[in-house]
Amino acid sequence: MKLRSKTLIYSGIIITLLILILLLISQFVFLSTSQDYEQRYSNHVLKDELSGLNQTIFAMNETARDWSQWDDAYDYLNGNNPSFATDDLNPQTFKRLDLNLIMYVDTNGNIKYGKAYNLENNESMSLPENLSSFSNESQILQSNNMQGYYGLLSLPEGPMIIISKPVLTGHDQGPSPGTLIMGRYLTQTELNKLINIPNSTLSIQSYSSANTSPEYKTILPHLSNATPTSFKVLGGNSIAAYGLLNDIYGNPSIIVKSEMARTLYHSYLNSVFYFVGSILLVGILFVILALYVLDKNVLNRLDKLIGEIVDIGKAGDIKRRVTVSGDDELSALASSINSSLFSLQKYEKDLETSEKKYRNIFENTGTAMLIAEDDLTISLVNKTFENMLGLKKSDIIGNNWIKLVVPEQRAEVQRYHSTHSDDNTEMSLKTYDVEIKVNNEAKYFFATFDFIPGTKKSLISLIDITDRKMAETLLKSSLKEKELLLREIHHRVKNSLQIIASLLSLQASEFDDPIIKESYSESENRIHSIALVHEILYNSTDISEINIREYIEALIENILYSYDVDTNNITLDVEVEEHDLGIETSIPLGLIITELLSNSIKHAFKDGKGKIELKLSKLNDEYELILGDNGVGLPKGFDISSTTTLGILLVNQLVNQLEGNVEVNINQGTQYIIHFKELKYKKRL
Repeated sequence: MKLRSKTLIYSGIIITLLILILLLISQFVFLSTSQDYEQRYSNHVLKDELSGLNQTIFAMNETARDWSQWDDAYDYLNGNNPSFATDDLNPQTFKRLDLNLIMYVDTNGNIKYGKAYNLENNESMSLPENLSSFSNESQILQSNNMQGYYGLLSLPEGPMIIISKPVLTGHDQGPSPGTLIMGRYLTQTELNKLINIPNSTLSIQSYSSANTSPEYKTILPHLSNATPTSFKVLGGNSIAAYGLLNDIYGNPSIIVKSEMARTLYHSYLNSVFYFVGSILLVGILFVILALYVLDKNVLNRLDKLIGEIVDIGKAGDIKRRVTVSGDDELSALASSINSSLFSLQKYEKDLETSEKKYRNIFENTGTAMLIAEDDLTISLVNKTFENMLGLKKSDIIGNNWIKLVVPEQRAEVQRYHSTHSDDNTEMSLKTYDVEIKVNNEAKYFFATFDFIPGTKKSLISLIDITDRKMAETLLKSSLKEKELLLREIHHRVKNSLQIIASLLSLQASEFDDPIIKESYSESENRIHSIALVHEILYNSTDISEINIREYIEALIENILYSYDVDTNNITLDVEVEEHDLGIETSIPLGLIITELLSNSIKHAFKDGKGKIELKLSKLNDEYELILGDNGVGLPKGFDISSTTTLGILLVNQLVNQLEGNVEVNINQGTQYIIHFKELKYKKRL
């Protein structure tokens, strides 16, 4: 997409967003303000209309007061003026006073005169059902209330303006013989008289039946004596204000609805549309002007600059330069492009020089080198590589590097290159040994390879290590012979120790003294513990270290056998961790265990029953040996450092040899706790 098209699209997007933002602002600011004014206006109109209704009620109240304070009416209720009904209460009176109802009721609730008149049809009509009979306790009868009642009364026939006044003399004197009731139905004609603005309507709804109307049902919760008015938008073209009116008894009676056109709202809406339209027009004119200026001063010059750059790219001639005109950002850009072309020209020259230098290094490193593609096809070799294979460069290039390797190593070399194909960000080199047949003779090379940065090509260098490989083979053969010799030495030492132990056993059989025999037996066990180390080393794959757990378990088994211990009577709890120790540590440790375990078996259990505990664990850089029993224990005041018995002296010396220390616990039985370190010696071939 060209820059002109992008500019046009972006300008359209900006104008569209601006219009949307303005519409949102108008919606939340202007229109919300208009709705607030609209609500105030509708409430004001409703108040004016209700004020007109109050004025009507007030005028009727004045009329009723004149008729209630009239001597003729007073005499009529007292039975002294029977012609009053025919002379003064005729249809012309109803029309002149604009009344639908006139009634005179005495203090006992008897209707002396009662008539309803339809002013629209000019004919009599039935009295309202709720006013057709009274009792002397009826609240509407006002013989004792000098002020009377005036207001609204909801009747089955419809709402009516009711005025109730006590009948008095012309001088406002009593006692009152009864009540005057005047009424006017609140018909739509009467309501239309209250309307003060065009395109509006006024209607009423009985409060008791408002729940049956969906419209009034939603407005009812908002109307009460505390908040007698409410507001509702009925649609895009009309709004309504609602007022709750009480009857003459103070109870909610009717709801007055004043519906009017949304003139104010549409005025605000038109203003918003005109405003947005003006902004849109100004924006379009601004964009057209901006595009014209931009096209003349920027886009045309930029097209020319781009055309020159494209021509340079197609021709591949970085010696050419673009035209620099003017003194602004575009001229600075053109100058920068020319500087970049100059730098690129210099870089190209430096690259040629660098390529010659590295090619010279590639050819004269003294090692065989090749460059392979991502599929390990050889694309370049140096002279040393040619001489190494005795082939010409043309015969090597195009072959796969894997095919030059002996068949048994090809899969491994292929896997090695594939494994490291994603590691071209690592700085460390990748190496492996490889065997190549050169003139049917096996040659061994140390291969070093890495990926050329920015490519998937591999740079592989080869160093001939055939002589080193031959020396390694001879060395391994020599080491194997020495290992066999050392195993044979361990085997012979073990056999010799076994012979010494057998001689001691034969020598002991010539004595009857049990003390002498026990001494021989102890020496025999010591020799067995040393011989066991050599036996394990002879059978082990590692002739420098032994598994200490395997050694201790075999040693315990040998000692129990030599003393003919019944494991049902003397039980052993052995916990030895898996560790490998050298012969320098294993032999002293084995002798210590032999001495202490023999002492427990011989001296700890007077009744031949008990338990022996042996634990060996590693704590940081030292080992802990715990060997104890629950036997009779050692005498009080026992000091292992001052004991002169051969076994304990031997234990002390062996512990010192292991650079350790020993602690004796004689609280419950006997327990030896020995801490020692593994003796480290340099490995010897």
